[in-house]
Amino acid sequence: MLEPRINVYTCEKCGGYTTTVDVDEGVTPFFLRCRTTPGCDGFGHSSFYPRDLKPKHIPKPTFEWYKPSGKKYKRLDAESKEHVDRGGLLIRPRTKAQPVYHAEEAH
Repeated sequence: MLEPRINVYTCEKCGGYTTTVDVDEGVTPFFLRCRTTPGCDGFGHSSFYPRDLKPKHIPKPTFEWYKPSGKKYKRLDAESKEHVDRGGLLIRPRTKAQPVYHAEEAH
């Protein structure tokens, strides 16, 4: 069974979950600013793309990691371009883009 590469960032301050999915190949951060609780200035830490059954309290992905190209890439500042050029992905609200899936090997 193909499983999308979903990650969950748990905020150390409010305990909220920011769930993301990769839609391109690349590198994502270990820490992410809280995007769950309005006004929270905490940071969530990655769960390293778990492949287990997802607990019911974990929400569906509301953000996605993507690699900008074309006009979107040209509009980036120099620091963001360098990040992308080195394999880094950027985050945006979830779209209808197809997810990247975990490889088929056993886990």
